[in-house]
Amino acid sequence: MGKFGLRIVIPLMLICGLNVVSAKAKESVPTAAEETKIKKDAERFIQSLGDEAIKVINAAEVIKSQEQRELQVRSKFRKLLKGNFALEDIARYSLGSFYKELSAEEKQNFLRCFENMLVKVYSSNFSAYKTAKLLVTGAKIKVTNRGKQQILVYSNIMVPNKAGVNVTWSIFPTEGGDLKVYDVVIDNVSISGSQRSEFMSQISKKGLKRFLADFRKKYGQNEEQKQ
Repeated sequence: MGKFGLRIVIPLMLICGLNVVSAKAKESVPTAAEETKIKKDAERFIQSLGDEAIKVINAAEVIKSQEQRELQVRSKFRKLLKGNFALEDIARYSLGSFYKELSAEEKQNFLRCFENMLVKVYSSNFSAYKTAKLLVTGAKIKVTNRGKQQILVYSNIMVPNKAGVNVTWSIFPTEGGDLKVYDVVIDNVSISGSQRSEFMSQISKKGLKRFLADFRKKYGQNEEQKQ
């Protein structure tokens, strides 16, 4: 599972589009001033996200009941994920071309289950790092072959008396100007890419229908009803 315990989840979805290979992409390269602002905004975005995650964990520590503590953490993490991650795009990527084979109802069910899975995994693993601190160390802008700006934010998860963990956040701005996380790379391992590989392996063994049924059985419960 890796040092940070998150490799079981969140696309090596962006590697193929990192080089500027078209005139359209070249035209999208920001000026020096624009690039500086974009990078600073992205760094602040990730620093705030990391600080808020640790804050959520520490706030729940005062709750005596473990069950209630876990429910509160999951509820808060759901809000963090929905507000800051491109959940639908990540979920769609995780199924690759199989996503197009789903009916509208199957897509809706899969997206709901995928969100529940991420909430459980992130809240569980981050809870083990209540004494950790995320330190943003820099950012870089890439322009994809579709002319879109991809921002890579570099950071280090610092835990007392333990070696730090290098974490790279892959971000894209939305059409409305907001920033959304599309992938998290921990020590050079893409969480989303790992998730996609796992899904592809399961589908290869079970078939798409059986995979969806098992996935729904495991993650289909609506966590928000419990919270």
